[in-house]
Amino acid sequence: MIRLIACDMDGSLLDDRKRMPPEFFEILPRLKKKGISFVVASGRSYVTLQQNFSPVSEQIDYICDNGAYVLHSGAPAVNTLSHGLLRSLIRACSELQDIQLILCGARASYMKAFTDEFNVEIGSYYINRRFVDDLSTVDDDIFKVAIYDANHPETHTHPYLTERFGSQLSLQISGPYWMDVMSKGINKGAALEKIQNKLGITPEETMAFGDSYNDIELLGRARFSFVMENSNEDMRRYGNFVAASNNDKGVIRAIEEYALSQ
Repeated sequence: MIRLIACDMDGSLLDDRKRMPPEFFEILPRLKKKGISFVVASGRSYVTLQQNFSPVSEQIDYICDNGAYVLHSGAPAVNTLSHGLLRSLIRACSELQDIQLILCGARASYMKAFTDEFNVEIGSYYINRRFVDDLSTVDDDIFKVAIYDANHPETHTHPYLTERFGSQLSLQISGPYWMDVMSKGINKGAALEKIQNKLGITPEETMAFGDSYNDIELLGRARFSFVMENSNEDMRRYGNFVAASNNDKGVIRAIEEYALSQ
């Protein structure tokens, strides 16, 4: 019996135009009535996700910033990066070409001034933005560094940073041009495990949806693990099921079939 649903946003619940399926707001009260909890698990920040799920934002739990910021029953849990590691990471990234860093902190998301085109690109992900000249001078508790890599992180930034920080930090590819850096051991799956333990819910009672490499640990915490049809082919091995694509409302259709019909 499914008692908990954990769902990625981009490439999973949202379509390619970043639109929320309107059916979600009809499904949520039906899930509540059946005693099924819903948690969004995303690389997006809490401020952004809270806006995405308005007006039902108080009715769900949040795994934000790939697990670095978790909000369960209104109580936040944050895992910050050490200042020394953060400074070392910023210095290492300065040696790479065509990348941009965003420091995700308690008070805001910090970044250098970008082109107008790039500001539009990140606008849906980072609402509370502050522009700074020198990222190393930011005075805030930083729990994630998002890296935009125009040369693709899978072959460029990720191997470079893994060689230098792989034993100290969690480095996760979150999209074709994005990767995230958090404290060691931080990921969506570890965050979901904490919520499962607090609710007394097992992986056998959990349903999860994901499409990218930063969803692997999340899928591993669910018996009803759905990889989206639009994901890379090599992602299929991490799920027990395949959901229809994000543009075909695959999440909604699977919830109807497996959770609401039980």
